[in-house]
Amino acid sequence: MRAREEDSAESARQALSGFCEAYWPPLYSFLRHRGHPSADAQDLVQGFFAHLLEQHTLTRADRQKGRLRTFLLTSLQNFLFNEYDRVRALKRGGGRQIVSIEEHLPEAEAAMLATSHLSDAGCYDLVWASNIVTRAWQRLQNEFVAEGKAESLEELRPFVAGGSITPPNQEEAAARLGVPIATLRTWLSRLRQRFRESLRAEVASTVSDSADVDGELRHLYQILTA
Repeated sequence: MRAREEDSAESARQALSGFCEAYWPPLYSFLRHRGHPSADAQDLVQGFFAHLLEQHTLTRADRQKGRLRTFLLTSLQNFLFNEYDRVRALKRGGGRQIVSIEEHLPEAEAAMLATSHLSDAGCYDLVWASNIVTRAWQRLQNEFVAEGKAESLEELRPFVAGGSITPPNQEEAAARLGVPIATLRTWLSRLRQRFRESLRAEVASTVSDSADVDGELRHLYQILTA
């Protein structure tokens, strides 16, 4: 919504930059999953973002209908159908680099390989969901840094983020932080609640109607637990 505001050019530019940085990984993974080589997928993502700018596609988006993930995927598929030949004849992004991809390209490639068993749309959804979780955690991390609690967050993160083969030990973590086990458990309860709130805020930024947030959260949990 901010990216398409024409009366505030700087705000729109910043929003568009954040939008592109956040959503190129699932779009890139979708294209790679469909068989496009890495260089071609990068060209197509850049071309697609340039297309969104040039054709004012965001301005025409219906705020009353849609979730950002489905809007983007449908727009990309339409773009591929209508613009593929033209984009292949141009340099990356039609001569314009809308978003820097190279820095996080290894992560995107790893995500694409990890989703090779899924359908094209399933791959897109999983990378989208993982990206939402990453951004929600980054939002929370920024809050803890501002509060001067970055060290405690790193100690508590394994209890919330998961992914560890060996479950973390609460007694050892409490000892490292120098607090009673009861205090650690209180902190963990509060951290889980804050992470849920951060995740909800991140999902809310991807829908035009607040009534859709719960549905998108359920969809996200289904994707990540499938």
